[in-house]
Amino acid sequence: MGRDTFTRASYASASRAYVPPSGPATRAAEQKARDTGKLNPLVDPAEYGVVRPSRLRFEQLPNGLYELTIGTSMPVETRLDTTGSMGGNVDVAIGVLPDAYDLCSGVLPGYDLHMATGIFGDVRDRFVLCRPQFEMLAEKIVEQLTLMVPERAGADVEEDPHYGLFGGAYLVNAYINRIGLKGFDFTISDAPARDQLSEKQLKRVFGNEVFEKVAANGFQIDANDLPTTKEVVADLLKRAHAFFLQVGSSSSTSRFWTNVFGGDRVIVLPDTRLLPQVQATIIGLTEGTLSLDQVIDFLTTNNVSASDAQRIARSVANIPIGAQAALRKDIRVPQKGDLFRSKTDLWPISQDEVAQAETDPVLDTSEGPTWL
Repeated sequence: MGRDTFTRASYASASRAYVPPSGPATRAAEQKARDTGKLNPLVDPAEYGVVRPSRLRFEQLPNGLYELTIGTSMPVETRLDTTGSMGGNVDVAIGVLPDAYDLCSGVLPGYDLHMATGIFGDVRDRFVLCRPQFEMLAEKIVEQLTLMVPERAGADVEEDPHYGLFGGAYLVNAYINRIGLKGFDFTISDAPARDQLSEKQLKRVFGNEVFEKVAANGFQIDANDLPTTKEVVADLLKRAHAFFLQVGSSSSTSRFWTNVFGGDRVIVLPDTRLLPQVQATIIGLTEGTLSLDQVIDFLTTNNVSASDAQRIARSVANIPIGAQAALRKDIRVPQKGDLFRSKTDLWPISQDEVAQAETDPVLDTSEGPTWL
């Protein structure tokens, strides 16, 4: 697993294993949720420790050192609206997943792409949020998408993605942040949200110990003085390049999210089936691996119509282009093959230390008696 990556072949195999041949991909999960009233733990925001980690992947060498097998982990969290007219977005996400991985990893050379694609509804629904783990393999990503429980109902009025934004801001533990860089975060909807969080709903979504989990992850949130949605996003922007991708042309939606994110982070998404192309464009521009004058060619080459490519290009023209490249200026990002003394170390060892390690005794990893 330490060297495994997402492939189209593994995606095809996972689709055969987890996606039913007819009907919605989440059909079994929806039925189980009706029977039990619960989410599968893999997509329940309150399970698996609540905090979602994105760590480096290593293999231990005979000399005891740890080799970075793919590259520095890059978390990309996506939360999709699945209410009303957006109810089929899980099936869309599964269908475009190979393009999403290929296009995003293509503008993130040298990184190990970690994806967490979840869904949200509103507080009147049975489940406000489904939040998976960060994963890098097709089998795990497909499985978790099929475990989502979309509401598929409700009018296009205020929704509650701000509980997912809360998770993105305070309940992620990512190596990329430890070295002074940021991951990526995307919220996709056609509706505005609400300005305020509720203590009751936070505990409902993330469990009764949510504030203790937030504190253990390095943040302090006062249950009696909760941040507004705008303040949550301000905190999210400290650890992630975050954007709102708007489906449709609702002026109230645009107005709300422009106030929350700023006009430079609200991007047009002509169709959710174009999510991979739009995400990759934003990531590439932010990372400095794609330039503004390349955007239209990049999009049209990747199956976006000329008219939609023009709309997207105009929409991304004012994002913070090169923001990650600026952060990376004085940082040597760990690369595939770098050696670490410990899995928890911040930086790999130097070339001098590597040379010394090559003369160290070989670590005996065979099983045998333990001597006291």
